[in-house]
Amino acid sequence: MTTAMQPPRFISRLFPALSEASLRRYLGGQVASVLGSWTQNVTLNLLVYHLSGSAAILALLNFLLYGPQLIVAPIAGSRIRSENARRVTLCVLATSLLLTLSLISLSLLGILGVKLILAHALAIGISSAIEVPARQVLLLTSLRDVSLTSNAVAMNTMVYNVGRMVGPTIAGFVYPTLGPIASFSIYVLALCIMALCVRSIRLTSATRPSRADSGLRDAVGYVMSDAFSARYLPILACVGLFAASYQTLVPLLADKAFHDAARFTGVFFACAGAGSLSSAVLLSSALGPRASARFIAWAPWCAMAALMVLATTDSAGATIPAFFALGFSLTFAATSTNATIQRQCPEHVRGGLVGMYGMAYNGTMPFGYLLVGTVSEALGVRHTFAAMAIVLAAGVISIIALQKLREQRESAK
Repeated sequence: MTTAMQPPRFISRLFPALSEASLRRYLGGQVASVLGSWTQNVTLNLLVYHLSGSAAILALLNFLLYGPQLIVAPIAGSRIRSENARRVTLCVLATSLLLTLSLISLSLLGILGVKLILAHALAIGISSAIEVPARQVLLLTSLRDVSLTSNAVAMNTMVYNVGRMVGPTIAGFVYPTLGPIASFSIYVLALCIMALCVRSIRLTSATRPSRADSGLRDAVGYVMSDAFSARYLPILACVGLFAASYQTLVPLLADKAFHDAARFTGVFFACAGAGSLSSAVLLSSALGPRASARFIAWAPWCAMAALMVLATTDSAGATIPAFFALGFSLTFAATSTNATIQRQCPEHVRGGLVGMYGMAYNGTMPFGYLLVGTVSEALGVRHTFAAMAIVLAAGVISIIALQKLREQRESAK
């Protein structure tokens, strides 16, 4: 397959994880899968809004698409191990294919309404919550050089962020011109490509056996005993809840503060996306592990500072770099935490930890969207950004203080 071709030497030096044939195959499928997934999810948003015209139903749709990460991901992740990760991934891909084919069939019959879309959204959300830990365990199980774990995780994040920027653009063009069936068909093709790439990956799990009796309790026990996980997973939950939910406020800020919602919403999202992509590229490179170790502690504070700038400035010249810094810091915090935990953890708890990571970050964001949207109606968009910064700072300080207090008590015994 072309995705397994050896990249040029300078590319391998800059992005060392690309020397792994398994990663190149995985990323080849992941590019297609992420683009297709975002194309389908954005199409569902456009279709629901077209059918209902209700912002509340739109919020419910996104909650169903992403909310299951909070509960399903850690439970499913605790049951995923190196020896079953590929099988689980293929099963989830097959399930996603059936769901998308169902959407196409209902559209062809002319009976795809809001209730049926919401039912499919819940099934898609549950399927995605299972797929995320399965894919990451599969990726890391296939690596022959485990020292490339951080770079591989970061490259996976980079692909996701590219898909997050390009996928909605595809949906925005395809849906109004060709209709929802064309958008869903793109995802069908993407799922087939991902399945072929997954089947082509050669696993190395025979040299790294995992315990069959591991479960969520093992993962929770590891988090409680590991100083890094005990600090940064709760911090990441605060970041997901009080900082990553900024996306809800972007159209409001563009309208209320800059009086041009259409123009500035796109500009602000593009700046945040550019910051996110820049962070992922940095962490994917040979400099990534050192940058992560040195600056991970500063990422939440960078996000807090960016939120405070957004709360206090009326200048587009200051707002644009603030969104860049916010996107950069959010991706840096999430990717560094995920990569460090997976690099350090024992094999038998990896699936559970990936699920807990999904719960801490992706699982908290849907609740953050609802919370921030509600608060902004009472306080206004500027004061909501300020409140997010203050609560995020208080949460990070409390987590660090509690961990230090616990360490002092343990050392005193």
